[in-house]
Amino acid sequence: MIRKLAALLLLIAAPLGLAAQSRESLRTESGVVVDMDYRSLEPGEPLLFILKSPGVSALILHFLGKTAVVRSQPVSGRAPMAFLGIDLDVKPGLYPLDMQVEKADGSLDRFRREIVVKGRTFPFVKLRISPEFVTPPKSVLVRIQRESEIVSLVFESRTPEWLGDGAFTAPHPVKPYPNFGQRRLTNNVVSSVHAGVDLPVPWGEPIRAVNRGRVVLASSLYLSGGTVIIDHGLGVFSYYCHLSKLLVRRGDAIEKGAVLGKCGSTGRSTGPHLHWSMRVADSRVDPYALLELPIEGGLQPAAGI
Repeated sequence: MIRKLAALLLLIAAPLGLAAQSRESLRTESGVVVDMDYRSLEPGEPLLFILKSPGVSALILHFLGKTAVVRSQPVSGRAPMAFLGIDLDVKPGLYPLDMQVEKADGSLDRFRREIVVKGRTFPFVKLRISPEFVTPPKSVLVRIQRESEIVSLVFESRTPEWLGDGAFTAPHPVKPYPNFGQRRLTNNVVSSVHAGVDLPVPWGEPIRAVNRGRVVLASSLYLSGGTVIIDHGLGVFSYYCHLSKLLVRRGDAIEKGAVLGKCGSTGRSTGPHLHWSMRVADSRVDPYALLELPIEGGLQPAAGI
């Protein structure tokens, strides 16, 4: 079953090809400069903001109903930064990006930039699988709801410091299926939007942390099986599912590249693979887009890291 599904996904999904990374310099009337880096201004894309000007206490960003704050103190030579995301369900259109600058002398400065979010076509697939994988038995519905609420609370939390170390890396070198954002019609019922990517990692191979951070969930969940979530700070989280074995615990400080567990097929899965997703300010974004952002090195001190 998993081999047939993999072949089908490769045929119907859009190519994985990555766009070139872009940079825009945003400048307020008083001359404060903020670099905005992104792969593309489309649904499912992350944005990185880097404060380039001195004399700023804080920069507050508002975009698509989300807020991010850039603090002024650089760490180990790294410029202050923040992240926002364009969720994969955002419709094409013109959206305001509002910036409020709080200067060290107590004065305020504001800036607005209209962002054109382009349309994006996501892959679509029809699947036919065993009913128990589509409609869970009533006896576990309460558990599923409770676990969903726990995961949602995790993604809504914010660590104000950056816990990462430089750029993101993939959790495994295997080539992923190009199925981010895929709309799925399962047994003739619209069942889900695929908010991550699936990697065809063989059973038992190690899955590694994509960046430095802190484990905020490590547990067996009904739908996602063996699951690990890492908080990288500034509203950025990585999410790893269907692991056959967990090798970390909640609260662990994790270095980039550390082994989190072994690949498997636990939870709602029809064969061994890794489901990997990323959240940026609670927006669902393409994990591989984050790998292209030019995040500088330098570690932010934090308790337990």
